[in-house]
Amino acid sequence: MREGRIAWVGHPRDAPDDETIDLGSALVTPGLVDSHTHPVFAGDRSDEAAARLERVPYTDGGILRTVRDTREADDATLERLVEGRLRASLAAGTTTVECKSGYGLSLDEEVRHLRIIGRVAGRLPIRVVRTFLGAHAVPAGMAIGEFTAHVADDMIPAVAAEGLADFVDVFADAGFFDLDATERIGRAAFAAGLGLRLHADQLALTGAAELGVRLGAASVDHVEQLDDGGVRAVAASSTVATLLPAPALVMRDRLPPGRALLDAGAMVALASDANAGTFGTFGAMPLVVGLGATLLGMTVAEALTAATSGGARALRCDDLGVVRPGAAADLVAWDAEHEGAFALRLGSVRPSRVWIAGEEVDLSG
Repeated sequence: MREGRIAWVGHPRDAPDDETIDLGSALVTPGLVDSHTHPVFAGDRSDEAAARLERVPYTDGGILRTVRDTREADDATLERLVEGRLRASLAAGTTTVECKSGYGLSLDEEVRHLRIIGRVAGRLPIRVVRTFLGAHAVPAGMAIGEFTAHVADDMIPAVAAEGLADFVDVFADAGFFDLDATERIGRAAFAAGLGLRLHADQLALTGAAELGVRLGAASVDHVEQLDDGGVRAVAASSTVATLLPAPALVMRDRLPPGRALLDAGAMVALASDANAGTFGTFGAMPLVVGLGATLLGMTVAEALTAATSGGARALRCDDLGVVRPGAAADLVAWDAEHEGAFALRLGSVRPSRVWIAGEEVDLSG
């Protein structure tokens, strides 16, 4: 590793005459890339999770409950929460994490949350990609058309002007944003110079993933309800299918069609979707790799690839998530000898050492 990048890969006997670190029999991989998280929130919705699993109706819940709690939290509180969540991710071998806003649902709040992500990212070694998710839900008292226009015409230009995000996301699903609203927001994102990613076909088959392909979205995420036509559409495109098995388990929903997507030739990513209401664990990417291998029909190598280079492709960061000369020197040495440990030791494989841009990261704090 030289100047933050991988300079050489090969057999030890042929190594350049540089400083050598002997890691024994440790498995070494690229740093994990978690390309879908929602870290800016306050409040606790574990009672909702319990009620959902007991099939007991509950009221005053969901995204809007978290919006209310998060709006009431001051900057210092939210920064402390976000920093703790990103540190947990780093301690579990994630070297790049995508962080969404989305629990603000007003221009001032969404901007506040994106700024908080930026401040926390500035004091941590982990790489952070910011995504504006103003279209996460429709605020109470607003019509979908009115709020869609506000997101497209007011929020996105303001976010882009301040350089607060790299991507725009839309919760394109039944009961949230329909295809017309999603397309309007997506085209506004491109007009502002931002990339697009979509929550697509999680709750119902709406055609959102195929719309994402037509628009040129970087990724379509969830896709639990994706049908054969959707699989073919994603496979024929440069759009990445980002699979989120953990919340699908918690919600007792269909699992995303990982095997079908891979067999069709699609680029697949695995991510955690750590969030306020359906999967609350930050630092879960080793578990997600194991779930990909044990539940989604993937081999362990395919799951690990999806959690590294697949996630990097979903973020349009092709020099991350790979071990090759010229790539970013983001590496993890694991307390394991073989990648099969991710399937055998579900969720318990942990890093022994981590490097980001060639610099070793202190995992003690």
